[in-house]
Amino acid sequence: MILGIDVGGTSVKFGLVTPEGEIQNATRFMTADWVNGIGFVESMKLEIGNFLKQYPIVKGVGIGWPGLVSLDRTKVILLPNIPSVVNVPIVEILRSEFPHIHFKIENDAKCAALGEYYFGENKRMQTFILLALGTGVGSGVMMNGKLFIGGRGNGTEVGHMLTTRGKSLENQVGINHLIAYTHEQLALDVAKKSSLHTIAELSPKVIADHAAQGDALALAVWADIGTIIGESLVNIVRVMDLNNILLGGGISGAFDYFVPNLKKAMLEHLPTYYTDDMYIGKATLENDAGLLGAAGLIMEAI
Repeated sequence: MILGIDVGGTSVKFGLVTPEGEIQNATRFMTADWVNGIGFVESMKLEIGNFLKQYPIVKGVGIGWPGLVSLDRTKVILLPNIPSVVNVPIVEILRSEFPHIHFKIENDAKCAALGEYYFGENKRMQTFILLALGTGVGSGVMMNGKLFIGGRGNGTEVGHMLTTRGKSLENQVGINHLIAYTHEQLALDVAKKSSLHTIAELSPKVIADHAAQGDALALAVWADIGTIIGESLVNIVRVMDLNNILLGGGISGAFDYFVPNLKKAMLEHLPTYYTDDMYIGKATLENDAGLLGAAGLIMEAI
């Protein structure tokens, strides 16, 4: 049995994970409570201890972090949401406290890729990139059955790549920017033909629902998003030499509306070496991806 921990800016999820990917006894703690209480690291150590006492069958703990980690995977080196953790030797502290337990840490998007590899519907796909399209854009790459981390440990930060429009991918297709872009298009719709004018609070799901109803403006927004992602993927595919692509995160629910233009951009700019057997599909673990991916860290080690 593995204890998976998914650290987020809002909450920290704990859950026991079986080798088959079943999550048991999941619980959640508020990040702010830890930061403002006895401290994040001390709180984490305390709750891990509580879990290990309650479930002595646990042999390893995997922890996913929403930031950059050191090459030797012993500490977090960049974490804007929880700065008190930066450069703290978290793995050394935990191993010292629990010497019989195996600990591993990793970036959360890379964890999500591991989760898909071990537990998703595309289980054991040897080489692929996972794009987590949410408030930000995270990514993880499995390369020939191994997690790819780059030369210094934090490769594939594709959300920060510049697009052809001079902005980062994250600042073009992240949820906040998607909504802002939709508002911009609504402001240009002086005839108020779009049904989105009647919506007080936009979200990816709302925009997707209106696209499903044939709203031309909503469809155009998703088409543009697809083009931006597709053009970025052209660069990624060329650099990484892969052509299996999984799409997850908060905007992946609009898969059917942005993927056609995504594919079109890729087909226009890539030779058949990449496109003949190219696969573009949905990531399948949804909200469990981080927790299962953290458990995947231990699966990879045993």
